[in-house]
Amino acid sequence: MNNEQPVDEKTKSRNAEFEQMFNIGVLFLVALAGALAMSPSVADPDLWGHVQFGRDTIASGWVAETTSYSFTAEGFRWINHENLSEVTMAAVVDQFGPSGLLWGKFLLSLFVIGVVVWFNFRQGVGLIATSILTLLVAANLGYHWSFRPQLSSFFLFTLMVLLLQFCFSGWRNQWHLNYWKDDDSKIEQTWLQGRMLWLLVPLILVWTNSHGGFVAGVCIVIAYLMLRAFEAFQSRGVAGWGLIRRMVLISVAVAITTLLNPYSYQLPMWLLESLSAPRPEIVDWSNGQLISLVGAKFWLLLAVFGFAYGFSGHKRDFVQLCVLALTLWQAVSHFRHVPFFAILCGFWLGPHLQSALDRFQRKSEPSQLFANRLVGFSAYALVLLLMGSITLQLSNRLYQIQVDRSEYPVDAFAFMQKHDIQGNIVVTYNWAQYAIAAFCSDQQSSRVAFDGRFRTCYPQQIVDMHFDFLYGEQDQIQRYRSPDSPEIDPGRVLRFGNPEIAIIKRFDEVTSAHMQSRSDWCLLYQDGLAEVWGRKSRFDNEKSRDYLAPHKRIRTDRIPEGIVSWPAMPGKNEASMFRGFAFSKSISNNSKVNYVSNNQYTDVH
Repeated sequence: MNNEQPVDEKTKSRNAEFEQMFNIGVLFLVALAGALAMSPSVADPDLWGHVQFGRDTIASGWVAETTSYSFTAEGFRWINHENLSEVTMAAVVDQFGPSGLLWGKFLLSLFVIGVVVWFNFRQGVGLIATSILTLLVAANLGYHWSFRPQLSSFFLFTLMVLLLQFCFSGWRNQWHLNYWKDDDSKIEQTWLQGRMLWLLVPLILVWTNSHGGFVAGVCIVIAYLMLRAFEAFQSRGVAGWGLIRRMVLISVAVAITTLLNPYSYQLPMWLLESLSAPRPEIVDWSNGQLISLVGAKFWLLLAVFGFAYGFSGHKRDFVQLCVLALTLWQAVSHFRHVPFFAILCGFWLGPHLQSALDRFQRKSEPSQLFANRLVGFSAYALVLLLMGSITLQLSNRLYQIQVDRSEYPVDAFAFMQKHDIQGNIVVTYNWAQYAIAAFCSDQQSSRVAFDGRFRTCYPQQIVDMHFDFLYGEQDQIQRYRSPDSPEIDPGRVLRFGNPEIAIIKRFDEVTSAHMQSRSDWCLLYQDGLAEVWGRKSRFDNEKSRDYLAPHKRIRTDRIPEGIVSWPAMPGKNEASMFRGFAFSKSISNNSKVNYVSNNQYTDVH
């Protein structure tokens, strides 16, 4: 005898409503988890420079035309393709403090992930498929989602794709070519959609003045429009001329808009020249990261991409496939382009992933899923609990921008500020913009030899000279050198422009060995991370006003520990900034530190 009672329609409706609320809660949880994955609060090496250069632009009322804060490239042209982003970052910091940057970055991540969730929800993509896709997109964006102007590129690219999705809503997910034309294919645009497409022009205008990634955006949007125009011609012939003309005109307008920047035609010309030369020294511009743990996230996304398109019963979109192939090629070639591919997958892969999953799962009625109210409420409580946990983690990440003293020379800079060590500085480029903010701004006399602005404001021979100093003739290091540069000479950087201070990483074999071989330089400070060297004629000469007595110099093997808040300026926050210096002095009381002079060193055990 069957004791099961039939479920009435009212109960089914109530359970369906409960399931919908549960699904919305899970999707919100997924969006928060994605934003968490994209919200690391660690300072980027170039953050100091971006904020300082933005402040300089605000103060002067116009962009700098030549290299600033450098003694090796004074008067050399500076093509700064990140002006608008840097001004925005500087304004946010000055108005809201460093927490303004944290919240701004978080809100941008929440917008991008939220749009992906919302768009897939609107397309009818299920909970599992949306969650998988959203988390994969967030995972692939997280590595690149740092405090840098490239956030402008990812945000504006998301807006661009969203705009294209709206303007071509009647074209999506169809194969419109004549050869395999579907009877229900519909190629047309409403009056509003046609007019809205012109918003691409101001969007590209903002992007051009925010970050060099606009080149990728322009190439993708023109490719998209031209492929849609080709579809219109194949499907409608001469009758589609109005649509074709509109897309051609907008493509031309987008291309011309890239000239509306402080440098006019010089910006795209410089970008073409710069991009034509390899950049193996910059990890993001190679594909080496694809074989790392970070790259595993990309391969997982690619596997899901293959599964979705391989097993999908959903109609393919010719244009989407072509643009995805284009961005995939760029992502495999340059790791920096992975986010563009990931964002496109977030918008376009959902229906295919859902279709593929439907082949391997059995659908259940809401009444069956939530017939047991205790199970349903427990699941909902679990979602709320996880949501609270993620919110708590997010609040901790939104507290401060972290500067790790084991990665940045916080203690070394504090020592330099304490003893007023100023002058022309040779510093490894990952620390150079920190040095600019600490010692070169506010009418200070210091200047750096080279920094992370790279070719935007340094001639290639200066770039080569710096990396000669860092890497010497090591064959295992991938590099690009100009054929016009002289032969590799690690010591040339210490002669060019008469530098007086060198700040290097402690265990860099080439630089450390070279500095110890120099008889005209003396070691002023050393810990387990950094070394500060000075010219003997200035810092080791008792007759010099900048003489630093041996008992004031510090040497230890201990690696600095702990976190300080960005901007970690020496002398601006005594309680946190000199904590490392006091720590070093406490070590000296236990005979762990040796004072040095005249390059006569003793080992620290």
